[in-house]
Amino acid sequence: MTKSLTFAEKAAKLAKKERMTVICPDTNKETKVLNVRMVEAVKTDKGTYKFLDRNMKVYESTLKPYNP
Repeated sequence: MTKSLTFAEKAAKLAKKERMTVICPDTNKETKVLNVRMVEAVKTDKGTYKFLDRNMKVYESTLKPYNP
């Protein structure tokens, strides 16, 4: 049987993910990486609109996509 994580361990793990800091290639400064949801409206052949949702990671300083 495996050891289950305590609440404190889970919270620390999530906090570490949220505090992810990297060097931005454009500004050469340390910046955070944010999780954002991008919604794009695409017109179909019938003339109606369809919405595409994507979760992305972006640099906080420039809002450009994060590529690990």
